[in-house]
Amino acid sequence: MTRNNFITQSSYALTFALLLSFGAAQAEEASPPVLLESFACSYHDGKDRDDLLVARDYMVKQAAKAEMSLAPSYVWHRYKGGPDLDHVWFSVHESLATFAAQSEAFGAAPEMADVEARFENVAECDSNIAMARPVFQGSEAANDGGTAFIASNACMVHPGTSPADLIDLENHIRDVLGGISEYNASSVFMATPMTAGPDSADAYLFLVHPSQSQWAATSAAFQASAGRDSLVRHFQAVLDCKTSLWFSEQVVGEAE
Repeated sequence: MTRNNFITQSSYALTFALLLSFGAAQAEEASPPVLLESFACSYHDGKDRDDLLVARDYMVKQAAKAEMSLAPSYVWHRYKGGPDLDHVWFSVHESLATFAAQSEAFGAAPEMADVEARFENVAECDSNIAMARPVFQGSEAANDGGTAFIASNACMVHPGTSPADLIDLENHIRDVLGGISEYNASSVFMATPMTAGPDSADAYLFLVHPSQSQWAATSAAFQASAGRDSLVRHFQAVLDCKTSLWFSEQVVGEAE
């Protein structure tokens, strides 16, 4: 994983993300956005999850020697659909400032000097950063890491759509899902890129479920709900999305 040579700014994406975050805080007093650092990776021949976790273990050990704290991190392994890659590593930082501080500390600590090489020996990765925040959190949704099943939507915003239009959609999502008991253990997050590649989406909507069976239950309940048709029309008027499915596990932090 390369941490330093990936910040290629997209001014539109950055402006849109900042406006969106500000507008959501004003309209809904939403949780402040977090900085999501991502590494989209394909394993080298002969490498797999076990090798990735060996590199993880070495990083955690070296960080302890350097007396440096690491951001909570999660790995998603692809299940169905999505881009032609094996996994995505996400590190969650409280803010842009804490991300920058940890990146500088990582680069300055001699104990961390060969950590990147361990990961680069396992997989080839492209890295980006985004701002992310919760759109919906069920009353029984767990926030303690562990494993999860993710329905990820990579979305392009229709021309003419404003940040306010996206906030209206988020409010509609909250209203409909909040009335469906099967979503009590699930959460929805929106991520808007600050850096992007040529094929990056404008926004990502992540539906996080405790298990694959719970995802199936929520999908069936949504299809049968009274608010389905209106929300689908609203969604399609604002976003054009491609959906993929992933298994997630926390690999740095409480559940490591």
